Amino acid sequence: MNNDILLQDWAGPLGGLPPFDAATPEALEAAMTEAIALKRAEVQAIAASAEPPSFANTVEALERSGRPLRRVTALFRLMAAANSVGEMPAVTARVTPLLTGLDTGILFDQRLFARIDAVHAQREGLPPEARRLTEVTHRRFVRAGVGLAPAEQQRLADLNARIDTLAAQYNQHLIADGGSQFVWIEDEAELDGVPAPLVAAARALAAQKGRPGAWAIQNARSAVWPVLTHARHRGLRERVWRMWNERGDHAGPTDNKPVAAEILQLRGEKARLLGHESFAHMAIGERMARRPETVMALLQSTWRTVHAVALQQIAQYTTIAREEDGLQDPLQPWDRQFYAERLRRRDLGFDGEALRQHLTLDNVLGAMFDSAARTFGLRFIERPEAPRLHPAVRVYEVRREDGAPQGVLYFDLFNRPGKMHGSYQAEYRTAELDADGTRVLPISAVHSSFEPQPGPGGEILLPFEYANVFFHEFGHALHMLLSRAPYPSLGSVGVPWDFVEVPALLNERWLLDRGTLARFALHAQTGAPVPDELVDQLQRSLKYDRVFSLNLDYLAPAILDLRMHLLADGAPGRSFDVAALEAQVLRELDMPPAWDTIMRITSNFHSFPGGYAAGVYGYLWADVMAADAAEAFLQSPGGFNDRETGRRWDAALLGAAWTVEPDEAWRRFRGRAVDPAALLRRFRPPA
Repeated sequence: MNNDILLQDWAGPLGGLPPFDAATPEALEAAMTEAIALKRAEVQAIAASAEPPSFANTVEALERSGRPLRRVTALFRLMAAANSVGEMPAVTARVTPLLTGLDTGILFDQRLFARIDAVHAQREGLPPEARRLTEVTHRRFVRAGVGLAPAEQQRLADLNARIDTLAAQYNQHLIADGGSQFVWIEDEAELDGVPAPLVAAARALAAQKGRPGAWAIQNARSAVWPVLTHARHRGLRERVWRMWNERGDHAGPTDNKPVAAEILQLRGEKARLLGHESFAHMAIGERMARRPETVMALLQSTWRTVHAVALQQIAQYTTIAREEDGLQDPLQPWDRQFYAERLRRRDLGFDGEALRQHLTLDNVLGAMFDSAARTFGLRFIERPEAPRLHPAVRVYEVRREDGAPQGVLYFDLFNRPGKMHGSYQAEYRTAELDADGTRVLPISAVHSSFEPQPGPGGEILLPFEYANVFFHEFGHALHMLLSRAPYPSLGSVGVPWDFVEVPALLNERWLLDRGTLARFALHAQTGAPVPDELVDQLQRSLKYDRVFSLNLDYLAPAILDLRMHLLADGAPGRSFDVAALEAQVLRELDMPPAWDTIMRITSNFHSFPGGYAAGVYGYLWADVMAADAAEAFLQSPGGFNDRETGRRWDAALLGAAWTVEPDEAWRRFRGRAVDPAALLRRFRPPA
């Protein structure tokens, strides 16, 4: 019964909503197996057609094939990332190679490609969006290796299947470590300085785990970061940092070192088979940057500038540690965030805990929705009756100003067993046009693993970091919800990976708008608006800390990601000692001992299971574009809420999705190429 439900069109309002209750591991495995067979039969019928190839009976037919599989795959991937409990990890391991095999079989089908190639040869006579889909589809087949000899295709198929299996395994290892590792505390004095809600949550977690009277810090970012930022006990900070830093980096069944090494070796072989110098050349060739040399030059020049600033900051932290705590030892990675917070309070006057009292979850969601309403004319209506994966998930219907439905948005923000750590955006259903021209409503979802620590009135208070992250992911959601692309392959998820972060990074700026903060950053207990002085302090702190991409903890793993994928060249006998490679790159960069990386090679979701292989640099690339786009808003009469600028941004980039190349879309919006100095201008001291 569940298998049948998963294969059918989703029932309910708003174009149908996901049947979460039916998505058991057993039903998902059966439905995935059947849906794969259904799509394979559809594609074979297209390839075997006796009709002359046309856009409608070949390219468009291929694009519209496999709708049951799309629905089931959305739920399968959701459960593998957000509810990986019971049999789900084993099901993930069995089903992932089946998906890879299907894709490989389609992309290597010579009869199918001959038909696509024939349509591609006559594409100039097609309407613009049909021509674009034809070009994108043809390029996908060529880049996948449709022109290889049969033996080479078989080897490539084996490589793809093994890489996907390893990527799923890498991710499952991180989920397992995050759910099973804790720092245990017997003496409450060690928690001195840690915010009271986190102390209470640690006490409750310890009791839940069978150790009443103790405290437990789980290996989750939302629990680890407050300890590293606030705990005065240096030994506790070290224990918590080591637990976090060593995810996937220890002997045993969840060791990611051999997994990462094999992925790199196989990616290199794949790149060589497809005629590329390295996996980095293969991946970057289809992105905005085009060449790894361009990327490396950007990363290294930025590193040199930021490295000098970071050394000055470490000297400042060291002075505070010596003068206020008598610490004579060199600062270590578990010290940096603690003394950075001290400096923010002492020299910049910023109290993150005071700001947190104004950032309830409801306030932050209200600020998101208000900004999107003012800038893009959207309305968000909560639907408590909608089906959801967990009771804590919130569901919103999204409408345009004229009342027409625009899509559905899920917020699944809190940590729970079996959930992947981190924050990310997912798409349960992609916007597209049906054959009759009816718009299919997209379903987007913001996922996170935040550990809620309710305040005195039960309200959920967010550190500024998480408020910012939620605004970031909401930017991805807007990109998906506003897409006007008629086909899924031309949707927002299809854009190059060094552009995909631009809408999200830009959307972070709406959180910093003073008008938005005045309306929504209301004190959890008193309802008083956030004081102007606290906003000033926040602005000074952010200018001091800079954005994510202008810090060593991001730049180092971005450079490492590019270096290791340049080495992934398929050379005979090439092997990888990933721990030694990571250590070598950090030595060559002269990484300060006190500054750790935010993405280690054994826990780097972006480089391995995620879509950012040879693409971690994309955050820096996108930050430059986002800074330039922000200047367009700031120069407008309404600032970030300027409706005309919002309309142009939507028309040129958000709604256009991948119907045009990002370079062209950008010129439509800005009237010129990207200004590379825009990001540095954002942090330049006033004259």
